[in-house]
Amino acid sequence: MAPEVFDIFPLSVFKDTILLKSNEKQEILKYILNIEKETENISKRKHDAWLGDTKGHEYLLKNPKMHNLAKLIGEKVKAYAEMLSVDNEKINFFYQRSWATITRKEENIKIHSHDQSNISFAYYLLKPENSGNISFLVEPPPNEFATGLLDQEKIKIGLLKNFSKRNAPTVDIHTKEDDIVIFPSKTKHATLPNTSDNPRISISGDISIMLKESFGHERLMPHYNNWQSF
Repeated sequence: MAPEVFDIFPLSVFKDTILLKSNEKQEILKYILNIEKETENISKRKHDAWLGDTKGHEYLLKNPKMHNLAKLIGEKVKAYAEMLSVDNEKINFFYQRSWATITRKEENIKIHSHDQSNISFAYYLLKPENSGNISFLVEPPPNEFATGLLDQEKIKIGLLKNFSKRNAPTVDIHTKEDDIVIFPSKTKHATLPNTSDNPRISISGDISIMLKESFGHERLMPHYNNWQSF
C-alpha cells in the first residue's frame, strides 16, 4: 500500500491584476519619481531599495492622485478576504500606511514583516523583465526536522537533492507589471535583486481591520469609536 502525504496549513498568497489608464499610470510614476528626488539627501545603504515609508511619505494613497488606485486596491483586498471565507460586511478595512518603493539595478528589499498590521500588499506599477520578484519565507520551515537542514547550503554540499514545496524555506512569486500581491502582514518576505537596467516601482501598503460590532469577539480589534483615551 502506497504511503499518503498530507500537505496541511498552506499559506495563501493572492495575486491579481489592476489595470490603470496610461495617463493615470504616468502621472503616478512621475509623482513617485519626484518624491524620490526630493528625498535624495536622506542617505540609504548601498544596494537597498528606496522606500517611501522611511523617507516621510508613508501615506501615499491619501493623495488625491491615488483616489482611483486606492479604490481598486481596496476591491482586491476584499476579494482576498472573501477567498478566506471572511464576511466583509462585519468588518471595516483601513489603509494604515501606504508608500512607494523604487528598486534600481542591483538593489533589493531585505527580509522583513509588517507586524503592526493585518494585511499587506504590493502593486507593481512598473516591472521590467529581470527586475526581481517577491520572495516569501517561513522560519523555521514546518518540515525542518533538524535545525539548519533546509538551507541553500545543504543543496551545495549535496545533503539535499533538490528543493520542493515541502522542504523549501523560501518561495518566489513571479510578478509582472500591473500585478498586485496580497498576504498576511506577519509573513516574512523580501525582494530579489533587480538585474535589469531599469527600475522596478511598486506601491506597498498595510491594512488594519476592525470589527463593526465586537460583541462575542474576544481577540479581534474592536472599532476605534469605542476606544477610550486617557
